Amino acid sequence: MSKKPKIFTESEKLEIASSAAVGGEKAVKALATQHNISEDEIRSWVRDLKAGSVTDDDEVTLDVSDDFAKSIEFGATYDNLNYSRLTFWSLFGTAVIVLFIIAVMFMHEYTRTSALQERAEQSVYYDIEELNRTDQVTLDSFGVVNPDEGIYRIPIDSAITIIATD
Repeated sequence: MSKKPKIFTESEKLEIASSAAVGGEKAVKALATQHNISEDEIRSWVRDLKAGSVTDDDEVTLDVSDDFAKSIEFGATYDNLNYSRLTFWSLFGTAVIVLFIIAVMFMHEYTRTSALQERAEQSVYYDIEELNRTDQVTLDSFGVVNPDEGIYRIPIDSAITIIATD
């Protein structure tokens, strides 16, 4: 067998490509072996055959809908919007967002009020404790209440003992 590649005429290429196109992959392999050429070269001839089969003289017809034809003439697809649905979803979305904002505001107000109330309760408790401590110190100590009138203070335990002994 000769290693020199054989040069095929256009009619031979056309005949081989036609046979390969009709026979499929098995035919491509058989023709490649028979003519001592590569399968890729035969596939290339088949592509060339198919590309050359369409000429400018061939007329192509397409069945299209009226909407498609109008869109082609217009140059773009027409927008057929459903305005009632668009309005509904716009209003629904707006309402949901407004309700969400109101809920967040109520949660903030509730949290703020709770924090203020807790702080006020702690403050009152602190004030009551401070008053109790101050009063206990006053009850347990000696002191001057009104020096002009001669009123003095004594511890409550001492006062109870004095009253009990009298």
